[in-house]
Amino acid sequence: MVITFPVSQTNSGLRRINPTKDFGQLVELLRIVFGQEAGGEGQFLGNVSTDQNQNFLWRFDPNLARLSPGFVWEQDSKIVGNATLLPSRPSGRYLVANVAVHPDYRRQGIARMLMNAVVEDVQSRQGREIMLQVVHDNQKAVALYRSMQFESLGSMSTWHSSVSRLHELPEHNHFFEVQPLSRGRWRDAYYLDRHSLDPNLNWPAPRPTDFYKTGIWHRFFGFFNGQKTRAFVTMDTESRLTGLVSICSEWGQPHEIAMRIHPQWQGQLELPLLNSAVRYLRYLARRNIRMIHFADDKVMNQLLTKANFRLQRTLTHMRLILK
Repeated sequence: MVITFPVSQTNSGLRRINPTKDFGQLVELLRIVFGQEAGGEGQFLGNVSTDQNQNFLWRFDPNLARLSPGFVWEQDSKIVGNATLLPSRPSGRYLVANVAVHPDYRRQGIARMLMNAVVEDVQSRQGREIMLQVVHDNQKAVALYRSMQFESLGSMSTWHSSVSRLHELPEHNHFFEVQPLSRGRWRDAYYLDRHSLDPNLNWPAPRPTDFYKTGIWHRFFGFFNGQKTRAFVTMDTESRLTGLVSICSEWGQPHEIAMRIHPQWQGQLELPLLNSAVRYLRYLARRNIRMIHFADDKVMNQLLTKANFRLQRTLTHMRLILK
């Protein structure tokens, strides 16, 4: 399939991104549209300068280099639209990290033309599916993607707090024992993860099979990379895992909490597992905390609010299967 681009004498229309040339304008556009949390993953722009003389810096920053694949819409030599395309696991799976149109140029079909170019590009690469995230209440964007045959997979909410603000919640009549995940049960933890949350709701890619593995080599490489993961679990009377909470720490990044509850035990294990995570966090560096959880989990939403988490945003995950 051949991707065609509108040609104009006024330097307007669709074209591929030229990172060295476009870097400054791209960063400025994403800041205007998304603020400091550009892209589905958020906060990879930081305090980067938009000085055109510093365009070469994109080559040395792996996060900013992610802006390079994709398309822009140019209007009279000014970049007013962008769609960033990224490959992802598994093979044949692509992510649309940004779809941004300057507020002054909306309702002109620019977003649709950018997305059409993305779809054609992925098809030309023999890609099988395209994933994206969109703000849950952005009905116009959701309608656009649905008109292009994207399906909604579910919505995930991002919650923020800090170690100093968190507190344990009172437990009444809870008799569920919470204990550290033993090394030999990492496969069981992965199985629970896969069956309690659609893997496609893990952005930017499903968790690897050895995510919960804590053998000597995982700890060795984690130490030198400034990474540490700890998990706590609950079990039924036959020692099957019923619930899990993991805390992942990395130098310079917020502590990440994730909770997985077996469908048959939802509504019963969230409180003791959350309290276990709060107690463990008190022994870690005093940094911000982030938790991304299924948006429709009313029980967990109430507990996080009471524990002094703040809801930051809710993103809907959508997918297009290419034929």
